[in-house]
Amino acid sequence: MSRVTRAWRIYTDQPSSGKPIQLVRPPGLNNGFLPTGWSDIAEAKDFSLPDTGGDGVTPDPDNNDRELRPGEVFFETPLAVVSYVDVPRWFELRLIQQGGNETPGLQEILIAPRISVPPRETLFFPIQGFRLFKTNFTSTRGDRLQGRAEADASLKFWGSAVELELADHAPDTEA
Repeated sequence: MSRVTRAWRIYTDQPSSGKPIQLVRPPGLNNGFLPTGWSDIAEAKDFSLPDTGGDGVTPDPDNNDRELRPGEVFFETPLAVVSYVDVPRWFELRLIQQGGNETPGLQEILIAPRISVPPRETLFFPIQGFRLFKTNFTSTRGDRLQGRAEADASLKFWGSAVELELADHAPDTEA
């Protein structure tokens, strides 16, 4: 008897504290299509780890046995943008830096201005290796990747990434 699994699983040779995530529009939102208004695709969050040292440098407010560390989202694959219409349609991607929308002067960087997707084709946008960061615990939001489409019900996207503790702040494990 075979068992069907709905989630992707990443197997590694070494233990990993990362959490794989899929970048897809939830089916209930806009029927899975990228909307015409800016919408979050991925966001870096605080990374919660067991507090093994007992020092509780930055305790997790949701669990006293855990502590918060700076987090990141690391994109593992290109972002596939799929056209479901018979005419070319464009999409855009932008980065909202940590703290954007919380302070005057939105920290916004357009990283893919109006890229056209041919009718009924799939375009692969090379985002693998791109990283989003959340380093400030007082900020309610981390870096965010947002997207929008030229027209409703025209484009869907998918890709994969991993949420993990920010590598630059990971504890040194070498002897």
